[in-house]
Amino acid sequence: MEVHTDIDAILDALGDATRRRIVSRLATGPLGVGEIADGMPVGRPAVSMHLRVLKDAGLVRDLAEGNRRVYHLEPKALQRLRDHLDWYWERSLAAFQEAAETRAKEQDMAVVEEVLVAKTVRVNAPLALAFDVFVEHGWWPVATHHIAEKPGIEAILEPFQGGRWYERAADGTETDWGVVVAWQPPHRILLTWQVSPQWTYEAEALRGSEIEVTFASEGSDVTRVDLVHRRLERYGPETDRMRRILEEKGGDPLDAYARHVAEVVQQRKRTE
Repeated sequence: MEVHTDIDAILDALGDATRRRIVSRLATGPLGVGEIADGMPVGRPAVSMHLRVLKDAGLVRDLAEGNRRVYHLEPKALQRLRDHLDWYWERSLAAFQEAAETRAKEQDMAVVEEVLVAKTVRVNAPLALAFDVFVEHGWWPVATHHIAEKPGIEAILEPFQGGRWYERAADGTETDWGVVVAWQPPHRILLTWQVSPQWTYEAEALRGSEIEVTFASEGSDVTRVDLVHRRLERYGPETDRMRRILEEKGGDPLDAYARHVAEVVQQRKRTE
């Protein structure tokens, strides 16, 4: 069967947050409507309508399994989407590099050694689950790790390249932290960390640092998660202070993540 891969239709379908969430769930494997709708902010009828849009766009296909229909992601459509975004990414990366080099020349900036802080944690969970729990971001200790004047109630990481990374307050106010630069589930994500030494949002990405998180399977139920906070040399005179703070406190979010993974695994075992 020929797969419909109209890129405009695909992008339009993914313009809705609920449909992006459905795609994220289907990335872990085939699911029925009830399984997809479980825990979603909308009911089964709405999920079915969203699935119809995704199916019409060629992103999803359904197959009969017994007396129910099971939905799968369509790999060819996803490849078409990736190729489309890669085309823009390669050109934007080249433009970004050119602009950075131009700015460095204009400011007569000396080449300095990269400064980074690396943290590692191992979780007793399969690779796909470890990645999914991380990017859902409900585990982030926003009460202690925030930049808004008052702590937010949740941290949100939009699951796609170019997505926002931010905290949301109880009144709906949002404070940006950075953006998703690379999105390669279930193995890697790269984020800008646009936070100044004064712990305020820095609109210019080149003045902030970067966080790369990689996931590697070390067995069927063990995943190694490496978090590297790099480009700290961009903080100039504040580099050493920021490095010390991140070495001391930078592991706190990973510890919170590991605890949350353990809770998710135990909850799944109880419901099996």
